[in-house]
Amino acid sequence: MTVLPLLVMAASGCAALGYQIVWTQQLGMLLGHEGAAAMAVVAALFGGLSLGAAALGGVIERSAQPARWYAGCEALMGLWALAVTAWLPAAGDALNALLGATPSAGRQALITFGGTFFLLLPATLAMGATLPAMDRLLGQLGLLGHLDRRGPLRGGPSPLPAMYAANTLGGVVGVLAAALWWLPAWGLSKTAAVCALLNAACAVAVLWAPLTEGHSVSKLASMPTRVPLKPQGRRLAFVLSLTGLLGIGYEVVALRALSQVAENTVYTVALLLAVYLAGTALGAAAWARWGRAWGRHGSRQAPQQRAALLTGLFVACGLSSATLWMTPWLKAAFTLLLGGGFGAALASEALLAVAAFAAPTLLMGALFSHLCEEAQLQGLRLGTALAVNTAGAACAPLVLATGLAAGLGLKVALSAVLLGYAVLALTAARRPGAARLGMAGALCVALASTPPLLLVDKPEGGSLVSHREGALGSVSVVQDPAGGRVLRINNRQQEGSNTTALADARQALLPLLLHPAPRRALLLGLGAGLTAQAAALDPTLQVLAVELLPEVVQAAQHFNGVLVDTTRAPHLQTQVADARRFVRSSREQWDVMFFLQGIAEMILV
Repeated sequence: MTVLPLLVMAASGCAALGYQIVWTQQLGMLLGHEGAAAMAVVAALFGGLSLGAAALGGVIERSAQPARWYAGCEALMGLWALAVTAWLPAAGDALNALLGATPSAGRQALITFGGTFFLLLPATLAMGATLPAMDRLLGQLGLLGHLDRRGPLRGGPSPLPAMYAANTLGGVVGVLAAALWWLPAWGLSKTAAVCALLNAACAVAVLWAPLTEGHSVSKLASMPTRVPLKPQGRRLAFVLSLTGLLGIGYEVVALRALSQVAENTVYTVALLLAVYLAGTALGAAAWARWGRAWGRHGSRQAPQQRAALLTGLFVACGLSSATLWMTPWLKAAFTLLLGGGFGAALASEALLAVAAFAAPTLLMGALFSHLCEEAQLQGLRLGTALAVNTAGAACAPLVLATGLAAGLGLKVALSAVLLGYAVLALTAARRPGAARLGMAGALCVALASTPPLLLVDKPEGGSLVSHREGALGSVSVVQDPAGGRVLRINNRQQEGSNTTALADARQALLPLLLHPAPRRALLLGLGAGLTAQAAALDPTLQVLAVELLPEVVQAAQHFNGVLVDTTRAPHLQTQVADARRFVRSSREQWDVMFFLQGIAEMILV
C-alpha cells in the first residue's frame, strides 16, 4: 500500500475533528454552556458515525464502485458542514424556542442532544461510512486480504489498523490547528471552509489520483467473499460496544477530574483531546506494525491476544487513574519546572493529559484494531463493528458524565469504567489466572480505599463546607480558619465570598440608583447570592436571579443572611435556567437588568 490512502484518511480525520471544534464553539454560544455543547456534539458525532457505518457499511461492501461512495461521503460531509455553519444561528434560535425560558432537565437534555444529533446527522452519517468505503476500495484494488470460509485472510495483512491510525492522527492535527490557529486567525466560517476544502481534496484524490502503484481493480476482489456470522462474532459485537462506552467514558470522567485543576479554556480542551487521540492513533499504528508478532491472522491465538490486551488496558487505566488524585501536586511541579506564562500553562496541562491518557489510549487503539480484525474473521462486517463501537461511545457522555458522575460522583464513575474493563478482561480469558484475579482484586481494593476524587484547594486550616457534582461541573464552598467562605466552580472560578459582601452589594446598588423608580430587577447569574441579597434590601423591588447551575443555587444557601435573610424576603426569587435563553424567551419586562460581575449592563424603561 502506498502512502496516498493514508494521507487521504489523515486529511479526512483532520476535517472531522476540525468541525467538532467549530460546532462546539457555535453551540456553546447558542446553548449557553460550552460543557453542555461539547457533550452534545460528542454524542451527536458518535451517534451519526454509528448510524452511518451500520446503514451504509453493508451497501458499500457490496458495491462495485467504492471510490464513488467514498468521494460522495467526503463531498456530503463538506457541503453539509458549510451549510450547518451558516444555519446554526437560526437553528439555535429554533432550539431555544422549543426549550422555552425554563425547561425541565429532561426536556433540555432531549432537545439539546436530539436537536444537535439531527442537525449534524447528514455530515456525521458520511463520516461513519468513510472507513468502510476506504477498506472496500483497497480490497477491490487487491491490497486488502479477503476472508474465506475457513477464516484466515488472503493477500497479506489488513491495512485497517494503519488506516484507523492515520485517520485518528489526522484528527489530532485538526483539533490543534482549529483551536490554536484557524479559529483565532480566521473565525468559525473560514475554519469550516478550510475543513471543507480538505474534504474536497480527499474526494478528488480518490476519484482521480492513483491510490496505488502497480495495482488495478481486481475482478476477483470486486465482490468480497462473505464469511457466515458465527456466535463468536455476536459476542465480539457486544465487546466492541462496551469498549466504546468504556473508552470514551474514561475520557469524559478524566476530563471532568482534570477540569478541577486546568484552566478550562478552548486550548485546554483541544490539548486534552489531542493527547487522547494521539495515544489512540499510536496504539493502532503500533498494532499494525508489531501486533501480529503474536500470531498469524485467523489463528487460535486471537482470543488470547484479546484477553492480554484487555488485561493490559484494565491495569493501565487503573494505574493512570491514580494520577488523577495527584494532579494538584503534578500541576504545581510542572509549573515550577516550566515557569509561568501562557505557553508554560499549556505545556503543563499537556503533561497532565499525558499522565492520565498515554498508557490507556495506546492500548485502546491496539485493542480496537484487533477487535475489528477478529470480528471480520467471525463474519461481522466492518461497518457493523464500527457501528456498535461508536454506538457505545455515543452513550458515554450521557451515562458516565451526566449520569454516574453527576449523581454519584467522579470516583464512582471511574470505578464503573475500571469494573467494566475488569469484567471484560476476566471473561476474555478462557482460564483466568491467579495473576489476573489478583491484579483485579488489588486495584479494586485500592480504588475503594481512596478518598473521593475532589481536587478542591483549601487554605491551611480551612475546611470544605459543601461539594456537589453536577452535569456541567462541580461546585464547592470552602471556608478559611477566620470564617471566610468562598464559592467556586470546578475549583477555578470564584463566584462570591462573604468577605467581599460590600463590593458584591455595590454591583446591585449602583445600577439600581441609575433608574428613577425601579420595581423589577433581573440578575443574570446568582453566584453566592450576595448581589441578589443587596438588591432585596429594597422591599418594594421584585428581584429574580437566573442561574444556569442548580448546584450553585444550593451552594448559595451557605451565604444566606450575610446581607438579607432570603427566607424572609419573598420578593427575592431564583430560577434555574440559562440566562441568555431566559432573556430571549421570556416576555416579561424588567426595569433593570445586570450581570453578576457587571456594574450597569442595561437599563430598561
